[in-house]
Amino acid sequence: MKEKLAAIDVSSIEELQRIKAEQDVILQRLDLMEERRELVSEEVFKRVHRDYEGRMKSLEEEAVPLKVQAKEQYSELKKLLAEIEVSVRNAEMDREEMQLRHDLGEFSDEAFAEHMEEHETRVAEHQGNLEEAQSLRERFVSAFHSEGELEEDMPSSPHPEGPELELDTLGGVEIPGASDLPENEPPPIPNGDEVISMEGDGSPDVESADEGVPVATEAEEIPGQTASIPMPSPEADAGATMILRWPKLVRQTEDGDLEEHAVVGGSTTLGSGLSCDIVISGIKVADRHAEIALTSQGHVIRDLKSSVGTLINGVEITEWNLSDGDSIQLGEVVLIFREG
Repeated sequence: MKEKLAAIDVSSIEELQRIKAEQDVILQRLDLMEERRELVSEEVFKRVHRDYEGRMKSLEEEAVPLKVQAKEQYSELKKLLAEIEVSVRNAEMDREEMQLRHDLGEFSDEAFAEHMEEHETRVAEHQGNLEEAQSLRERFVSAFHSEGELEEDMPSSPHPEGPELELDTLGGVEIPGASDLPENEPPPIPNGDEVISMEGDGSPDVESADEGVPVATEAEEIPGQTASIPMPSPEADAGATMILRWPKLVRQTEDGDLEEHAVVGGSTTLGSGLSCDIVISGIKVADRHAEIALTSQGHVIRDLKSSVGTLINGVEITEWNLSDGDSIQLGEVVLIFREG
């Protein structure tokens, strides 16, 4: 695990921290400008404001490729962090189990001391990896204006003439005094995405972003294309549009291969039973172990009252809003939730 953590590329962080520091200075000056707006002519205010705004946009354009690189590495780090947290929890439970068995008389004091030393070493090793991963995570977060900005999707490459950035919010940073500037056109929808427009009654109207591509109706699925799915209307705003990519569950097999299961539709059941949408074979996996439901807030996983429970990032839950990189443990099987 230490080798995997060492392989995380942090070269973009230092440059992003420099850019963020320069942006913070400009934002402080823009705030001061707002306080002194009545003391200068409107022409001078706009001239200086647009100068600072131009600097902010240049800095954000410079940051785009660095952010793409940082977010890719952060995604890998998040996956490793979830695996380490599960390893720590498992090692602690093994140590606790050893103590219980000794208390029940299964081991002599000498054998117990020997085995407990091994368990303590394992726990310490995993906790050390966890501290290192958390420290790396804090470094990535410090290079962005917020953790939400770090975790949001980014384009795979910058626009050939620079990214199209909103004038009042550049890279997730609100620009004071920019509300009266012209709004940009909404970005184009990439081909192959699924577009869900909320009608006046709150029901979804699903259409393909590709021209001339047929769209399934009444929850029928056309192979390789998009599908109409039920969405909870009470929470959906009329006129809202969603771009949907089906997530997947990734599991590493004993051979080291990656096994992927697509999470498609409004409800997906997980378990060892053949009637489940995704059949997960493994020790202590219940016939119907958990369910992943698509809601207006995203994908939510619920434990179906399994005997051993469902763990998310090492913590037992009854219901959880899933995020990219979350670790899902069913019995002794661990899956990683990947968005799109």
